[in-house]
This record gives sequence, structure tokens and C-alpha cells, in this order.
Amino acid sequence: MLTLTDRAVAAIATLTKQSDLPDESAGLRIVAHGAAQDSGRGELSLSLSQAPHGGDEVVESGTARVFLETEAATALDDQQLDATVGADGGVKFLIAPQP
Repeated sequence: MLTLTDRAVAAIATLTKQSDLPDESAGLRIVAHGAAQDSGRGELSLSLSQAPHGGDEVVESGTARVFLETEAATALDDQQLDATVGADGGVKFLIAPQP
């Protein structure tokens, strides 16, 4: 199952609080495009979502929620989501193997 670093948890919590989405149900949704699970060459898209879509796997850590569509959940099963915040306040998410 995908795990979240403390930085990712903080970034997701901040992004959802700053959005117009409901705090109690909103989260970051990750969708796989292409052959992400087969070759590692697919692409992932991330967006804020009001709630999980049907069939999404939900990963919760503290107040942060991540919604993984089926293909993304499989591709990220043994990965860790991290985040960095740039000087301009922009958030960049990073995926790496779990330690």
C-alpha cells in the first residue's frame, strides 16, 4: 500500500484546507495513465477531489487523504509519496520506493 511521508501529509492537508472542498471528505486523487503498472513508463496525474470516486482505494494519514484509482493503486503499491514546497509556495510531489 502507498505510504505518505510527514511532508506529504502536511502538503496534502494544506492544499485541501486552502481549496473550496469540504475538509471532512476532500483529498488528493491519483490516476494512472498508460502502462504505469506494467512498465513503469506510464504517467500519473494528481488533483484535488471532493471525495473518492467509486472503486478508489483510500489512504489516510492524519488529516490527509489520498484517493487511488485502481490502476494507480496497483502501480504505487510499494511506493512512498513525498512532497517538497518551493520558495514560491508551489508543491511538488515525488514517488519513491518505500524504504
